[in-house]
Amino acid sequence: MVEENKIDKIVSILRKGEKRQGEEAIGVEFEHIIVDAETYQSMNFYEEKGIEHILKQLQHKGYSLIKEANYLVGLEKEEGVITLEPGGQFELSTPATKELRRVEELYIKFLVDLIPILDDQNQKLLALGYHPKTTIKEIPFNPKKRYEYMSNYLKEKGTHAHNMMKGTAAIQVAIDYISEEDFIKKFRVANFLSPILAMISDNSPIFEGEVYHQNSIRSVIWENTDKERSGIVKGVMDKSFGYREYAQYILDVPPILYIKDGNYLPTYEKLTSQIMEDSDLTDLEIEHLLTMVFPDVRAKRYIEIRMGDSLPYPLNLAFVALIKGLFYHSANLNTLYNRSLSITDEELNNYKNQMIEKGFNAEFQGSDLHSVCKELFLLAEKGLDYEEKAFLAPLKEIINQRKNPAIISKELIKSKGLEGLEWTALNHIIRRGHDAGKEII
Repeated sequence: MVEENKIDKIVSILRKGEKRQGEEAIGVEFEHIIVDAETYQSMNFYEEKGIEHILKQLQHKGYSLIKEANYLVGLEKEEGVITLEPGGQFELSTPATKELRRVEELYIKFLVDLIPILDDQNQKLLALGYHPKTTIKEIPFNPKKRYEYMSNYLKEKGTHAHNMMKGTAAIQVAIDYISEEDFIKKFRVANFLSPILAMISDNSPIFEGEVYHQNSIRSVIWENTDKERSGIVKGVMDKSFGYREYAQYILDVPPILYIKDGNYLPTYEKLTSQIMEDSDLTDLEIEHLLTMVFPDVRAKRYIEIRMGDSLPYPLNLAFVALIKGLFYHSANLNTLYNRSLSITDEELNNYKNQMIEKGFNAEFQGSDLHSVCKELFLLAEKGLDYEEKAFLAPLKEIINQRKNPAIISKELIKSKGLEGLEWTALNHIIRRGHDAGKEII
């Protein structure tokens, strides 16, 4: 297959993601860390009352099973899919929906199913960006073949690759685009905002058992995972970056592994271009190749905004509302797009490094980062209707105090130790036995 045909294949997949104007929806991946309620040690997949055991208890809530070999590795039903990250991080993926209220309903239903099981086992569901106590060496990989290939490959690429796989937990928001022009704007703006959104959502006060004294450890981890497939997509701020440019980016990266006829096959250092040359892949198999890069912003049949830390309810819904208000309001999108046009890749990476070092005091386009964060919330309020605007309030209030979740937790840890992380636990949100979990405390 000649290079042009490979580009066309990927472009065709991206083009199939286009939605009609007014039909754009939001999809969310909520990741969590499950810990022992007394010790704050993270639960792993294999141990007694560990992650697989929790999945087995949860399956009776109307889920279909997702198995690999003899292991239960996920669950699914109409309201969402539960999967596991490599270190046992517990993830809910919601189906795409237009309404933030529906996202909230789906998330609360997930908690209603899960929290009673964890309460019975004296465990906590934490919305936290990194494990609070257990170190990476103490956490075994899940039994997915995919993760075996990834761990062996990535450990040679970056100092923090296994920290990324087993240690981090995120909130990822998927947004739609209506045309290539719309894709170009949203993809660029999402990258432009990446240091700001990382700071707003920073919820990783601890790294490998010690309080982390800079900002956004997940940004540091991703920058030291694999330069070819993480961080900011090279060239995204330096030129017009549309379908063809993204397709070329995918072709130039080794995919680690690919799927053929339902089997995972390692690729080692072969580029995606070479894999497509050697194998007659279906569209679904090519789509899988698009998942084997992990930049801050990723494209499939939608755009994934991936730099947010896992956040406790209702801050997680506030973050989703922020994304919706900025990206689904044409005036807001155009304002941010125009601001982004003067920024290069090098400048954006410099802004990210400043954010990690200086936090809200970092410089961003001639202003301090805190002022820019506050301005984003004001823009988002204009982009949402009256009901959905209310979702922003909890996170906006924290940002206005020149804080983020990590700063709050560090202050609490100083006086209470790990008990200071109790506010990130989700167990208290649902009163057990209440109908559909509508009672939120």
